[in-house]
Amino acid sequence: MYKILVIGAVQTTAITIEMLTKHKFNIVGILGHEPNNIERVSGWSDLRTIANTNNLDYLGFKKINDNECVNWAVEKKPDIIFAVGFSQLLYNVWLQMPKLGCVGFHPTRLPEGRGRAPLAWITLEKKKGAASFFLMGEGADDGPIFTQSFFDVEENDDASKIEKKIGEHIKIALDNWLPELKNGNWNPIPQNHSLASWYGKRGPEDGWLNWGDSAKNLNRLIKASSKPHPGAYTYFNDSKVVIWKSQIENSIAIKGVVGRVLLINEDKGYLIQCGDGLLWLYDLEFEFDNTLKVGDKLGYNIEDEIYKFKKKLKNEK
Repeated sequence: MYKILVIGAVQTTAITIEMLTKHKFNIVGILGHEPNNIERVSGWSDLRTIANTNNLDYLGFKKINDNECVNWAVEKKPDIIFAVGFSQLLYNVWLQMPKLGCVGFHPTRLPEGRGRAPLAWITLEKKKGAASFFLMGEGADDGPIFTQSFFDVEENDDASKIEKKIGEHIKIALDNWLPELKNGNWNPIPQNHSLASWYGKRGPEDGWLNWGDSAKNLNRLIKASSKPHPGAYTYFNDSKVVIWKSQIENSIAIKGVVGRVLLINEDKGYLIQCGDGLLWLYDLEFEFDNTLKVGDKLGYNIEDEIYKFKKKLKNEK
């Protein structure tokens, strides 16, 4: 029976542990990321509790390449390491540690969409996704593939719905592959590197909403920034406003100034004029206690703000 070590931080890690347990693999240890601020790790999962529930050895870490983590893992003598759901770069010592190799995970249709923030990117671009398990090497998500389960990103899917689809397809992919692995099947298929594409880093600030953009683009950005991400945001009366949900409006014959609230509906929320088109906003979270009304304008007029600031400076002299 293979000795399995699992490294991770988020829900995809938890589901992988669940599937390894379901197929009765020998999990010799779990290394769980315990960040200083769990809110900055999208979809963070408490792997310590999962390990304790399943009577599995556990070590929490801040930095995976610290000597304590490496030495602890070496003592486990793993045959395979599953490194699923965290963004820290593994040093070569990890890749060389297991007898067979390190299995990585990525939620895109590899070789498409290698790199950073794949959940946000495939939601934003409405790209088809996948649960892809592959043999890790020194490159980013470019190793040969063990198994993939594909899914579509629908018009109304936000990041939270895509996260659920990813979890469902992790189960499908591992249900297909883990029995083969148990029988000694270790034959990953090389990726076609000529078809590769890459995604770059995204941060909380990339959820800023520019109301001069089209309703279509803003709608996708709100969906891509939704939970488990920090949310899309704008400003109103010096309050940061996080917007979790949106819907395009195509049937109401109304037009207004970009960024202004045109209508309010108890069910649909606030109708906003965008640079091209109309957008309903709902499930809003205000930094301070604020209430929007028809005619209010979201965001800042930068030149007006600069003028006010310079005028204030002059008056203070």
